[in-house]
Amino acid sequence: MKYTLLIVFITFLFTACEKEELPLPAPIANQGGTPIDTTGGENLIVKGALVTNGVTMESDYRNQIWFDLGTNSIVKTNLRTDWDLAFDCNLNDNILYLNAALNASVAFTNEIDFMLVNSDAGLTYVYEHQSGRSGKLAIGDVSNQRNVFIIDRGFNPKGKALGKWKAQITLVQDGDYYLTCSKLNGDDLTTSILSKKPQYNKIAYSFNTLTELQIEPAKTDYDICFTQYTHVFENPPIPYSVNGAIINSYNTEVAEEFNLDFNAITRSHAEGLFYSYDLDIIGYDWKNFSLQDNIFTVYSNKNYLIKDASGNLFKLHFLDFYDENGVKGTPSFEFLRL
Repeated sequence: MKYTLLIVFITFLFTACEKEELPLPAPIANQGGTPIDTTGGENLIVKGALVTNGVTMESDYRNQIWFDLGTNSIVKTNLRTDWDLAFDCNLNDNILYLNAALNASVAFTNEIDFMLVNSDAGLTYVYEHQSGRSGKLAIGDVSNQRNVFIIDRGFNPKGKALGKWKAQITLVQDGDYYLTCSKLNGDDLTTSILSKKPQYNKIAYSFNTLTELQIEPAKTDYDICFTQYTHVFENPPIPYSVNGAIINSYNTEVAEEFNLDFNAITRSHAEGLFYSYDLDIIGYDWKNFSLQDNIFTVYSNKNYLIKDASGNLFKLHFLDFYDENGVKGTPSFEFLRL
């Protein structure tokens, strides 16, 4: 019976993924005309001013979009295929991250001789956990991890497999990561040194260009990244690509309020809620996909209270997942600085 239920669950997930969503009218995002508070040299949204905006991930969710609530602005946009690995810039941490936007996974070998690894036979792959908690990451702390690992890079927006690479952190010293990587067959062998940049959460590396990239904006410049990412369902663990909002890992925290109407939430009420640093606390489930109707609908009663790195407090909820032409991957939302 247990295996029957598992098969049904997996079938449901992949059926939902493969369905072609139907157009659904949505409000047009307001990209301008928002009041700005310039007192004290700040460039912040005025307290109490209701702001409506939206971002365009595209229908195949190719874009990662970094958004700042305080200035009501898109700080940066990149393709989720631009990078493969990300290295923590915190001077006290040596964490290595997969690109969960590609559904990437990793398998560790028992080998420390890079040249001896040319197959992943018998290895088990694990996926990045959506919460971002260090104990649940696929790779995690590489301070003393010298084993060669193999990365299944995942898939591009068209569903094409990006292939497998092997990699090894040969040394972590004085804020530098020493990386060796190549294709699984040994082609494109490269060694690189990546240096931490404390003004950022992470620096990235691409197997396409074999170079370091700066994907994330400065850690004080954004609050939310709209992106596809991997959600690992538990018992049993099933990785599944979802589309939603991941919060900034630097001094940003979020609380949920699903019982009160958006307009009824006050600052005093918000300050009494429980706040989480989990990256996926906003996540993807502010919307629902209907297999019967073949459309996404948004739960407008799912409200999120967001404390940014500067101590500002915002309430936010989503309005739709389609643009005015019925194209999916265009979440619109409204928020207010309390």
